[in-house]
Amino acid sequence: MTKSSVRKPKKRKSTFRKVSEWLHLWLGLFSGIVVFVVCFTAAIWVFRDEIAYFTMPFNRVEKQDLPLDRPSAYLAVAQEYLDSRPTVEKFEVAAITYREPGESLLVEYADATKHIPHGNIHLNPYSKQFIYDEYFEDSKTLQFIYFIRAGHRFFWLPPEIGSPFVGINCLIFLVVLITGIIWWYPKKWNNSTRKKSFSIKWSAKWKRLNIDLHNVLGFYTLIFAFILTYTGVYYSFDWFKAGYHTLLGEGKTVLTADKQISEESTNSDVNIHPWDAVWQKVYQQEGKSEGHNKIGYPRGNRDMVYMLYNPVPGKFYGAYTRMFHAATLAENPKRIPFGREGNMEYAELNPSQKLIRLNFDLHLGTIGGLSTKILACIVSLICASLPITGFIVWYNRKRKQDLISTNHLSATTLP
Repeated sequence: MTKSSVRKPKKRKSTFRKVSEWLHLWLGLFSGIVVFVVCFTAAIWVFRDEIAYFTMPFNRVEKQDLPLDRPSAYLAVAQEYLDSRPTVEKFEVAAITYREPGESLLVEYADATKHIPHGNIHLNPYSKQFIYDEYFEDSKTLQFIYFIRAGHRFFWLPPEIGSPFVGINCLIFLVVLITGIIWWYPKKWNNSTRKKSFSIKWSAKWKRLNIDLHNVLGFYTLIFAFILTYTGVYYSFDWFKAGYHTLLGEGKTVLTADKQISEESTNSDVNIHPWDAVWQKVYQQEGKSEGHNKIGYPRGNRDMVYMLYNPVPGKFYGAYTRMFHAATLAENPKRIPFGREGNMEYAELNPSQKLIRLNFDLHLGTIGGLSTKILACIVSLICASLPITGFIVWYNRKRKQDLISTNHLSATTLP
């Protein structure tokens, strides 16, 4: 027997690699259905604005070279419509959003007793003509968008159950991604392993092709998938959010504004509607008329008025909220970097605060506009495919092992 004919024994896997592969396999199988649903619905949800634009014409009006009226003028028209509707429930206008030229003016209304947001009315901002009521006219597109969001965010379960359920499965998916790259990493690098690790053999039989689709696509999307996932877990668990803030050195930052604002008089005209006064101060005097401006009462609290200003619609990191005392226009002096009541402009934030503010856009893929939305859609579709291709890999290997065991048993029992 020659030396060349003697095979070297295979190098045994380390315990670390065995544990990683075991975790990748079984955690992947456990979370596969949820990961598929969350990722597939995410790929659709990314383009919700585009879907709405082309299928919901009530969002658009003919652009006119006319000045927009004060908020109270639109409030009166919207409230008259709400009062004339033959329903048992009573509704009140909760907020008004000035959008970009050529877009309808959005009026949010709420239950007059509980102040819970109920629906939106669209008005022509130039003529104040009523266009559409999203809730009572039963938009099929909105129903579809809400259905997709419910699947992505809550797996179509009640929010108090669905949110942590999806969050837990996304945390598991993060572990699956990390253990997946450990499993993917070749024991030794040569031309053959490089080709298998970085390219798909499209001419191969379907079993080999399925393995390549799982391994290679999983590798190329790893970083993007990790970002999309951890930025989503951020909204599922307060402890995860707090830990992320602490990691970035922002753990002690106040997240909500004080509800009490100084009542020192700053409003010279006490007869003007508080929404009009805030609108004149921010929209007209300070020149913040680009983008979207939302003015309203926070959950029925008529002692305060908020203005949510988003200079770049379609992206969210630049949006911030300012709180004013309704009677005096005194503004909340506390500087809040982020959260629903964050009142600091993006340019004022330090690098850690900017990264936290970018979280929503990173998760939605809107950070770079249409190009990153397309990228987020592609990554989401690939992530949705990974549980499927992974299951097929596992099933084929299990079937092969069962056949080997059956054949071995048959051979040993022959007379």
